[in-house]
Amino acid sequence: MNGIVRRAVLAFCILLYLPIPIADAVKNPTHPSALHLNARQKAEFFLVKKQYEEALQAYKSLLKNESEDSALFRGLVKAFAGAGQLQEAEKFIVDHLSSHPDSSAAQYGLGYTHYLKGDDIRAQTRFEEAVRLKAGNALAWNNWGAALSRTKSYTLAVDKVKEAIRLDPSNPMYYNNLKRIYREMGSAGLFIADYKRYIKDGPRIVAQGYGRLIAKTLRQESFKYYSEGNLKDAVRKFEEIVVIYKETGYRAGLVP
Repeated sequence: MNGIVRRAVLAFCILLYLPIPIADAVKNPTHPSALHLNARQKAEFFLVKKQYEEALQAYKSLLKNESEDSALFRGLVKAFAGAGQLQEAEKFIVDHLSSHPDSSAAQYGLGYTHYLKGDDIRAQTRFEEAVRLKAGNALAWNNWGAALSRTKSYTLAVDKVKEAIRLDPSNPMYYNNLKRIYREMGSAGLFIADYKRYIKDGPRIVAQGYGRLIAKTLRQESFKYYSEGNLKDAVRKFEEIVVIYKETGYRAGLVP
């Protein structure tokens, strides 16, 4: 393939797989150009913009007016953390638990607070309680795995994160966490092995989750090669992405 053709192929690949900013602004409700935000989206928007006091008030209001869930508590704790108030977060959630003792979401929030404070043992205890109260709490399973990995309990960590993936296979955070744990174990190749197994045996949605992250890595490698003037390897990496998208049934234009 001559230089002109390679550049044309790479340009086509970039156009095919790069996200379109305007479309992202429409699809992403927390994008600054979005015109109408509901209460939860406003809380998320404040958090993304690092307006932590506003985010705290928004999340606290949500706790009063909406059914609580772990994602809500995660946002609340992140707002407390951004404001430098993790100790206040712990007090707030402990107080909430005094009137909601069976809240899996609040147990998760307290565990996440301990996790951000670096207290992995206490975090693990709370995550375990969260999944005891609600076995389908995927965020708790995932963070339990993250806390276990920090104490080098890698086998248990992998099991917990894989349960999170089973429960919520569309959440890319869980695949990122699993890939990180495999890398820390010194067994990064296990992520590819998992992907191949799910391609063969299913379910497809899990294979897509793995494939999306692998494709993202390949895309980054391709751009690196391109910036170095290595068009041959840049195109080769995009060709590997195409293979993954075909294997997983991904629609063209959806960028990992």
